[in-house]
Amino acid sequence: MMISTKSVVAAAFSVLIFSGGAEAGECPVTNGQLKKALVSADEADSSGLNNHYWAVVTDRSGAVCAIAYSGEQADSQWLVSRQIAAAKAFTANGLSLTANSGPISTAQLYPWVQGSPSGGNPLFGLAFGNPVDGSAIYDGGLGKYGTEKDPMLGRRLGGTITFGGGLGLYRSGNAIGGLGLSGDTACADHSTAWRTRLKLKLAPNPAVDTLTFGDTNGHPHCPNDGATQGVTAD
Repeated sequence: MMISTKSVVAAAFSVLIFSGGAEAGECPVTNGQLKKALVSADEADSSGLNNHYWAVVTDRSGAVCAIAYSGEQADSQWLVSRQIAAAKAFTANGLSLTANSGPISTAQLYPWVQGSPSGGNPLFGLAFGNPVDGSAIYDGGLGKYGTEKDPMLGRRLGGTITFGGGLGLYRSGNAIGGLGLSGDTACADHSTAWRTRLKLKLAPNPAVDTLTFGDTNGHPHCPNDGATQGVTAD
C-alpha cells in the first residue's frame, strides 16, 4: 500500500504530541493473552533469523499495559528489544485513527524518514522528536521483565520507531492501542507482529498498514524475508 505524504506527515505530527496528558485506558489484552498469541506467532513464522521476540502493548493513551516474550526466559531474546518493542507500540498507537482513515504501521514510515535515492525524506528527524523516558525501563531485577511486575507497566514511555514491527490495534473499527514486536530483523518483527495481531483478533478491517518492499518508496529487504506476512508488492 502506498500512503500519501499528507496522511503520513499529519499522523507523524500526532505521534510527536501524543505523549501528553491522556489518561490510561483499558488494555486491549492481558499479559497472558499476549504471551499465548506471541509464542504461537513466533512458532508459525519462518522469516528472519529465527530469533525470539519481545512484545509490548499500549492502551489508547500510549501507556504500556501488557508485556511478553516468546523465549524460555527474559534473556532468551535480545534484552535491548524490550524497550524497542515498547517504542514501536507507542508509535503505532500514536499513528492510529479510525480504520477507514488508514492505520499506519512503523514499517510504512521508513521511506519518509530514511529518504530515497532521489533525496526525498520529508520526515527526516522524526525519530528524535519524541525521546524515550528511560526512568522506569530498567528498574528492578531481570526476573520482573515480561511479567505482571515489569517496571514499564503503566508508564507512558514515548519513543518513535521508523522500521517494521509496530502495528495499531483495533476493535469494531476503532483504534484501541498499539502492538510492538522486536527481537529479529525489522521484516521478521513486522511479520510476526502481523501474525500476533491476527491471533489476538485486533486487526483493522481492512488491514491496510502493510509493509511494502522497494528501493525508492518502500521498506528495505531483510535476510530471509520471502515469507514475510502483511506485505504489499511494490
